[in-house]
Amino acid sequence: MKRQTDKKPTVTGVLAVTSRGFGFVLVPDREDVFVPMENFSTAMDGDTVRAEVLREVKGRNPVGRVVEVTERASRDIVGVFRRKNGAAVVVPEDPRLKHSLRIPRGPETLGGEAPAPQEGQIVVARFERWSDPKQDPEGRILEVLGFPQDPGVELRTLAKAKQLRLDFPKAVEEQVRQIRAGDLTGEPRREDLRGVVCFTIDPETAKDFDDAVSLVQLDNGLFELGVHIADVSRYVIEGTPIDKEARERGTSVYLVQHVIPMLPERLSNDLCSLRPNQDRPAFSVFMTVDSRGEVREYRIVESLIRSRQRFTYEEVERIIGGGRHRHAKTIHLMMMLSLLLRRRREERGSIDFDTPESVISLDANGVPYEVKPSERLDAHRLIEEFMLAANHTVARHIADKSQEARKAPWPFIYRVHEKPNEKDVRSLLDLLERLGIRYRVEGELGPADYRKILEIIENLEFKDLVEKVALRSMTKAVYSTENRGHFGLAFEAYTHFTSPIRRYPDLEVHRLLKRYAAAGRPRSPGKLEELLKDICEKSTSREIRAREAEREYNRLKSMQFLAGKVGESYAGVITGVTSFGLFVEITHYLIEGLVHVSEINDDRYLFDKENFRLTGRTSGRVYRLGDPVRVRIKRVSVEEGQADFAFAEPN
Repeated sequence: MKRQTDKKPTVTGVLAVTSRGFGFVLVPDREDVFVPMENFSTAMDGDTVRAEVLREVKGRNPVGRVVEVTERASRDIVGVFRRKNGAAVVVPEDPRLKHSLRIPRGPETLGGEAPAPQEGQIVVARFERWSDPKQDPEGRILEVLGFPQDPGVELRTLAKAKQLRLDFPKAVEEQVRQIRAGDLTGEPRREDLRGVVCFTIDPETAKDFDDAVSLVQLDNGLFELGVHIADVSRYVIEGTPIDKEARERGTSVYLVQHVIPMLPERLSNDLCSLRPNQDRPAFSVFMTVDSRGEVREYRIVESLIRSRQRFTYEEVERIIGGGRHRHAKTIHLMMMLSLLLRRRREERGSIDFDTPESVISLDANGVPYEVKPSERLDAHRLIEEFMLAANHTVARHIADKSQEARKAPWPFIYRVHEKPNEKDVRSLLDLLERLGIRYRVEGELGPADYRKILEIIENLEFKDLVEKVALRSMTKAVYSTENRGHFGLAFEAYTHFTSPIRRYPDLEVHRLLKRYAAAGRPRSPGKLEELLKDICEKSTSREIRAREAEREYNRLKSMQFLAGKVGESYAGVITGVTSFGLFVEITHYLIEGLVHVSEINDDRYLFDKENFRLTGRTSGRVYRLGDPVRVRIKRVSVEEGQADFAFAEPN
């Protein structure tokens, strides 16, 4: 008689592997399945897999194992070329890839006609096959990038690892060469605004200027604010090689002092850049604003503008502080209006995070020589308020028309930010309570509650820490064709309209505005809706990829900087508490490292997960989240992106 066996349920989804080794099978419309590393079989990060659910765990994700890889994610692996026992292997740079790639003998697997890679060089290898989980996967080498210390290899390595294109295809370069500015005055729908006094305000190092601002006070006391955005859609036509490449890139990527642009330089830094004293096509939003910061009326027009001045933030800051300039009166008026707009946002509950970030300066060889916290100037806030107002106004314009249409909404791209989930909110409130702050919430936590929390901690020593935790507790903003509002800004509708040089959704929003201005409500919105959904999904994923690349490159340069500071001591704050130690951020540089428990050798410390602290068993000494400490940099691993600290003195 055969034994009866229970058949376990299976799910299909994409395996997402974490840097700590375990992973999750992401399953649409149900809870993700946790998969320990030993249960991956031959699956790798990004593969579509079928997983067996082994057991349900109360209050946690179900646990499973991969039983089949149904579709491989196309991947090129960046890693270090090594020889082990005579065999060639590539050791992946990505910590999520735990297996080396075996490279069989033969010229076709070792670079073809190109010279074979040398021990220790960074290479790009193509994954080929993997059938036995007891052996390493197999692949072939596509490209040799060079030794890690060679000039430019760091950037190329990161770009290859994140699938970021450094160069533009030949078809794109050829099309760019053929573009001519043409006669901008001969376009009937383009309003000639060259008589309007407008100017750009950007970082000192900026090479492209995609927004200009203007402001006048009307006879009735109201303000007419103009936000003028470079009309990239005039040059980048839908379906052309330039457009396809821009859609694929999705966004420009900013790696400290390097930029991987969405558009070729001739467009981003010349034809589409609002250079001073040059005629440029633009999209202008004029908003009539009252003394309460409320937009009473608006109009959105294709325009022809001429910027009168290229300001840096620092120059505007000096004018705000009393410096003399021919546009000083307008700058002061703009500052006043930005304060009105900000106050109106705050009344609605809009949240402002002023968390500083580290600013890294590199020399000509890419070596970091300075790291310091960013400074947020009034000039930054001025431009930020004007851009927020323009984005909000454009989104309201389409949302209102969609509401009027009812049965046939106007397809559009919104920037949506949903409310935080209950678990993350509870973690934030628990942290506040353990820091001595009891905050009661009536019903659901709203934007106004976040504002109140930030006001409460404004002058406390752990302000930056709580702001970071509060920021992490919130969901990430994404692009969507469905208007679900923006929780953080407390806007009922929001979009991205103001940066078409560096963000593809903004470029598409410009096209939609032109389309609707010319033809009104779309008669058959279904096909357009599907196109926009695809753009939203791809743009969101490209944004995440860019953010990861920027974070990794910042971390790399931060570690290179700290490597020259080994042995030195700094003030810091505890930003994380785990069973294996304390994460401490150096206050002066905003760079984080680990004080391992083995370094705290004056006692045996117990981990209190509920209260975010380590407590000495004998001494009772406590190290809590948010505590100020002084640490010494003990060692730095640039390759691993890790810094080890020790306490500089008894705390």
